[in-house]
Amino acid sequence: MRSRFLSTFLLPAVAAATLAAARAEDAAPAAKSAPSRESTAASRRAVAAMQENDWISARRAWNEVVRLDPANAGAWSNLGKVEHQLGELKPATEHLEKAVALKPALSDSWVTLGLVYMELAAPMRAVSCLTRAVHENPADPQPRNALAIILKKIGWTAAAESELQKAIDLEPKFAEAHFNLAVMYLERRPPALEMARRHYSAARQLGSEPDAVIEEQLSGKDPAASPPDDSSTEPADDADESSVPPAPAPAAPKPTTPNKPARPSTSPGKRKSS
Repeated sequence: MRSRFLSTFLLPAVAAATLAAARAEDAAPAAKSAPSRESTAASRRAVAAMQENDWISARRAWNEVVRLDPANAGAWSNLGKVEHQLGELKPATEHLEKAVALKPALSDSWVTLGLVYMELAAPMRAVSCLTRAVHENPADPQPRNALAIILKKIGWTAAAESELQKAIDLEPKFAEAHFNLAVMYLERRPPALEMARRHYSAARQLGSEPDAVIEEQLSGKDPAASPPDDSSTEPADDADESSVPPAPAPAAPKPTTPNKPARPSTSPGKRKSS
């Protein structure tokens, strides 16, 4: 089954559109000194631009911040995230690697770096980054959901199911994880229909959009899930493959949230720093 999550990998603009209300987190610079007035002003402009999805202006402002304050891990992280939204994967990787080198505890930076490596067709590096994100913030279910989708993509389905279950254990109302786990149970052969039904129902109750393909499979009407007809050992010559409905897609994880620049006087968001 195709993963709806992968749209954030292949089409950065899709992820960008979901960041209309981008929040920022506190990420103090490595140095003890306070940021300069110019750096703080540039940080505020950058955050405001990200809230408006104005990625070009945000990139310009974050570049000014890191020029003035090169030890600011949060600024490097945000610059990497902006480059990711613009589809500039190589500079995104460089900036995010700089951020985690300065401050390894930035879980969101590891998540974004994992997504970038997945787009660069480096799945094992993506797994490594997302595993580190889980390590740095084990109480956050979002990195586990992202890790699960990448594990599924490379064929490690048991590990993917395990990560999704852990995400749900951490946050029982995590609709995306319930949806994704329902898809994985439907992919088993034979499908685990009762478990899939349970998690799909939970996802719907938590606000997920209905999925006609999943509902058809759960009702037992999906031709792809039906047992073969023993009356014939050969397929019909005029079989119409287009009649088989497309596979449902797991729910996309929420895009990673930018890290707040060093000590702005007005915080655009309230999320706890990673």
